[in-house]
Amino acid sequence: MKILSFYLFFHSCQVFMQKRKDLFLMVLILPFFFSFPVLGAEKQRDSQQRKSNQEQEKKEKEQQQESLKMEDSNPTQNPNLQKKWAKEGERIVIIGSRTEEKIFESPRKIILVDKDEIREKNPRTAAEALRGKPGIWVQKTGHLGGAPIIRGFMGNRVIYLFDGIRRNTAGIFKGPNSFLQNIDALDIDRIEVIEGPGSVLYGSDAIGGVINVITNEKPRFSKSGYLWGGRLFSRYASVDREKSNRIEGFGATSNVYIFAGGTYRNIDDLQGGRGRGVQYPSSWRERDWDTQLDWKINKHHLLEVFYQDFFRPKGRRYDRINWKQANDRQLVGIQLKSKKVGIFERFKVLGYFHNQRDFIDEKFWDSRKHDKTWGTEVQGESRLLHNKLRLIYGAHFHWDHLTKSNPQKGTEDPEVDWYNPALFLLAVYEIGMNLRVDLGIRWDLFQLKSDAPAFNRLDSNIQNAINNGSFSLSDLELNETTNSVTGGFGLAYYLTDELNLFFHFGRALRAANKSDMLSFGQFTFGFNVPAGKLDPESAFTYEFGLKADSDNFGGSATFFYTELEDAIISRPGTFNGKDFVDVNGNNVKDNGENVYVNQNADKKIVAYGVELGGYYYLPPSWLAKLLGFGVWKIYGNFSWIYGKDHQFNEPLDRAYPANGTIGIRLENSRNPKEKKYWLAFEVQMVRHFSRFPSTRINSDPAVFADPQNKGSGFLRSDHSIPGYTIYSLFGGFRPHPRVNVSMGVTNLTDKLYRVKDSRIDAPGLSFVFSIEIQL
Repeated sequence: MKILSFYLFFHSCQVFMQKRKDLFLMVLILPFFFSFPVLGAEKQRDSQQRKSNQEQEKKEKEQQQESLKMEDSNPTQNPNLQKKWAKEGERIVIIGSRTEEKIFESPRKIILVDKDEIREKNPRTAAEALRGKPGIWVQKTGHLGGAPIIRGFMGNRVIYLFDGIRRNTAGIFKGPNSFLQNIDALDIDRIEVIEGPGSVLYGSDAIGGVINVITNEKPRFSKSGYLWGGRLFSRYASVDREKSNRIEGFGATSNVYIFAGGTYRNIDDLQGGRGRGVQYPSSWRERDWDTQLDWKINKHHLLEVFYQDFFRPKGRRYDRINWKQANDRQLVGIQLKSKKVGIFERFKVLGYFHNQRDFIDEKFWDSRKHDKTWGTEVQGESRLLHNKLRLIYGAHFHWDHLTKSNPQKGTEDPEVDWYNPALFLLAVYEIGMNLRVDLGIRWDLFQLKSDAPAFNRLDSNIQNAINNGSFSLSDLELNETTNSVTGGFGLAYYLTDELNLFFHFGRALRAANKSDMLSFGQFTFGFNVPAGKLDPESAFTYEFGLKADSDNFGGSATFFYTELEDAIISRPGTFNGKDFVDVNGNNVKDNGENVYVNQNADKKIVAYGVELGGYYYLPPSWLAKLLGFGVWKIYGNFSWIYGKDHQFNEPLDRAYPANGTIGIRLENSRNPKEKKYWLAFEVQMVRHFSRFPSTRINSDPAVFADPQNKGSGFLRSDHSIPGYTIYSLFGGFRPHPRVNVSMGVTNLTDKLYRVKDSRIDAPGLSFVFSIEIQL
């Protein structure tokens, strides 16, 4: 009854805040200093002594916990009284090696946004959950948009995975995409990110990084009899009058688990900062549902069948007032997971079908896309040499079938089939207790086959070009095959139990796809025409850094350097003897009608930068003197990047401003199971940015004062994007062991600002409220 009361109370609050959205609690925040402790140098331990110390430390902690329990049972009065918790570096991820490992032990820069952070920060979308992470910049084409830029690369130079299943298709293009918006944001358990090359394990496109969004459906089996439960979740945000709700339920026996969940979201137009007002149109609606069935065949084998359905019947885009879109995506799959069978420590067989339909209704054109992907994957893990050597290996295959048409004009694009078989191997070797060596290799084959539509279904501009001999129908009928081998090498050297150095060198590739070779149509500041055969892009990245992970302090410092060769770039060109395509039929070259054609660059694109991040728990002795209660944590990060396109002698297109975040957090306990309340204050600081390529200054709505009006002038006379400082407050409490309440006030000063590369101003002052009830 108490749980139901909380839920009804939340909906009452929603109604009240919709009527009185101008009322907010004013919060006074005391200034604070941000600092990091200095790590002292420690002598290197040999393997025998290290093992002995770890065992002794474990015994001492157990004895200390038992003693403290007898002395004092109140954790808020005695900050030392805590049950065991995992250090942040001990959190388990899969993305770095395709199998479970600790973040601290990997020779890669890995970002993890876990379930607790998602619950407490209340991000609107999966992309917004990554905002503020070092090395990641999230732009927003519109309110429903959100494309991450990782180390200066985005779009088809980043791989997106949903529960480990590849989302990229042969139709993905180099600009912002909505992949992270086409997944139920209320059904996310965690998000894992590799920054840097990931082609050895995940194939084409992994130049900037790899993002894996993992959903909540982890099977739970009963020990005896029947087990059932569920979850209710509601979220409200004042800045766009968002009302989002999700319901889940599951039932289980000792060997069968059944799950089902559904989401409904209603998000209105976004209100900007002080003076901007409501940015119309920018709203969207969304309906999602998913289900899963698990059968535990025995202690070694688990069979799983799953289905996801995402449907956005309505979406609007602020910088294009005539733009209306709809998105419909389904994913169905089956997988067998096995462990400790024969030579395999773990073994997995996966088969899936991905189906996505997208429709765009514009003033002078429409777009109807249908992407279908059939995929299968086999992966094994074996341990050799007394568990010192791990081998992760497997085979991958997927087939994309892509169609696209313009219903308004009655035209069609070529149908495209894309085939990609691959083999991969990663060897992880532990040398003693202090050194880990990773060596990986992958072979891929890419085949693109296209069939041109009937002549009368071609765009009139293409028909004219064929009639005058400047273009041929065979230019649309390709059969291109490319082989590629990629590799990677990593080292992690443990200076102490709590400090390690890491280094990684890897090659990433991106095979030319339909978007590169066969695009014909308008984009943000031009008109693409078919390019024909192109070579794959190759990126070589060097990175090294330092990781620290102790009970009270953790962090990392990373430097990276990337060279991209044979980059597929878009250059001004001609089609049918003209340098523009007359989209609106007025016989005049207007903005957005200039012809662009893709080609491989002769010179390199270079990007390098620094990424810092860390946290520090204040010592309990300090707290006892200062306040006498709670656990206090100081945290922060910083990112800086610089890059250049040597082909055009221009700045790196997707570089981002130097930026950082500092914050202070109070909670009653570090143990997630004992957490009763938390409160955090954050400051995000972003420097102004002016290093735009010249081709974008006069054509990209992201730099205009009003993205809807190219005649409105620039945000600044020097064409730069102003810097900004944003203050936010987050908090929450648990009124019941099964109830979580989260609140936040973002952009406390109602600052008017724009995120670089975005075509809509950022949200103004907003109150966010959510409640989660475990049934």
